[in-house]
Amino acid sequence: MENNSKLINTIIRFFTIGFLLAWCFILIRPFIIIFLWAGVLSIALFPVFEWLKNRLGGRRKLSAILLGLVGIGIILGPISIIATILFHNAQTIVDGIEAGTLVIPPPSPKIADLPLVGKPLNEIWQLASLNLKGLIGQFHTQIVAFSKTLLLQATNLGLILLKFIVSIIIAVILILKAQSLNQGITLFVSRLAPSRGEEFMQLATTTIRSVTRGVIGVAVIQTLLVAFGLILAKIPAAGILTLVSLFLSIIQIGPGLIVLPAIVFAWTTMNPLGALLFTIWMILATLIDNVLKPMLMGKGLPVPIVVILLGVIGGTIAHGILGLFVGPVILILGYELIGAWLKEDSNTT
Repeated sequence: MENNSKLINTIIRFFTIGFLLAWCFILIRPFIIIFLWAGVLSIALFPVFEWLKNRLGGRRKLSAILLGLVGIGIILGPISIIATILFHNAQTIVDGIEAGTLVIPPPSPKIADLPLVGKPLNEIWQLASLNLKGLIGQFHTQIVAFSKTLLLQATNLGLILLKFIVSIIIAVILILKAQSLNQGITLFVSRLAPSRGEEFMQLATTTIRSVTRGVIGVAVIQTLLVAFGLILAKIPAAGILTLVSLFLSIIQIGPGLIVLPAIVFAWTTMNPLGALLFTIWMILATLIDNVLKPMLMGKGLPVPIVVILLGVIGGTIAHGILGLFVGPVILILGYELIGAWLKEDSNTT
């Protein structure tokens, strides 16, 4: 009877603890992505914080606040400029259509010669140059559907930006509490892996910083190459296209959405030799990340580069942009754990 009572008490305790943990998870689940981003940002930006703190005479709070403000400014600045220009241009186009003053020049004869898309694109462009209102009326249903989709995507983008700003604010707080948090996390990891807890912590930190260096560094280099090509070829709105290209490169979509229309525009307005040189340059600029990322991401990590790349690709597919950072950390830790287990097993035998 006494054994039954102990068993019942044990079951009740486990059930209560499990129920409490499950409830806690439900409550924090909406904030998990935000806190993960904050953790990634705090680790990635901590060296910058240390550099800034040394330049400001050891003022930790001021350094953290400035770092947070710069981070928010980097996000909101380009987005605000792009949104303002797009809204102004859209309003100008709408006013021009209503007043009948918007004139679209006829397409170049080269448009029809483009493979696959040349003929339908030439027909639509020709109709737009002759009867723009008729073209809008013909595609009214598609335009309305596209507008709704665009509005939905803009709303989603706004929510993502808001979450990212909150993540930056939390990251600043984490940076200020870095010492105590590092001790707590190290203690927790050491309980899981007593002999290699600190090593795994260092490995995770190095991985996040290496991936960040690879992502941001490659995005900047790639954008500079794209910008050089756009400016040299005198592509309209090169500055705005460069900002969009930087944003697309950072979120891992890549500048292809900017490069492809620019190449089409070049072949319709430039001489064949200039268009060919521009095309080669822009293709190289678009593909250069495939060479630079493995070089920058693998620097300083004691694991094969293929493990890092698999973590980056698999993490991005499974978890989106956040998986770009979390994926390689998890895969590298798993790789090291399996390696340590195999070595320990071989030593015992």
